[in-house]
Amino acid sequence: MRYRALFVCGLAGALAGCSTLPKQPEIKTAGITPPHLQPGDAAIIAVEIQDRFNIVHKVEGIVKEDTAIVFRLKDDGVAPDAKADDNIWTLQVDVPFNAPAGDFGLTLTAYDDKGQPILIDDANGDATPLAASFTLAIEWPKPAAPEPAAQP
Repeated sequence: MRYRALFVCGLAGALAGCSTLPKQPEIKTAGITPPHLQPGDAAIIAVEIQDRFNIVHKVEGIVKEDTAIVFRLKDDGVAPDAKADDNIWTLQVDVPFNAPAGDFGLTLTAYDDKGQPILIDDANGDATPLAASFTLAIEWPKPAAPEPAAQP
């Protein structure tokens, strides 16, 4: 199902021009805090969605480098989510101690009540999933410099 902008032109609109009321949801912000992680760290993934008509029913994240890893974000008011149904979807993740170092792509996608990705019109009018992507970095701790040898 595609969601398009809803155009409303009333008598007042005809005099002043048409106004657009966005019907399709949009992702306002998406990211992970902190963006640079080490094995054993905890982080919060969050995405804020403008969704006037409550079309979004779930948000999931997929790691580009390992698509078997799926993160299911929540908007239920249970920590780390601050408030239920405020369209800010969150999830706390713990970086495994054996996580490899490197940059990893994470794509968050919004789904409707039937479990289908929500399709919206992009700038060219083409249908595209309501999604946001960003990179997170996992870094191994730097080894401590050796202590200077004691002088006799």
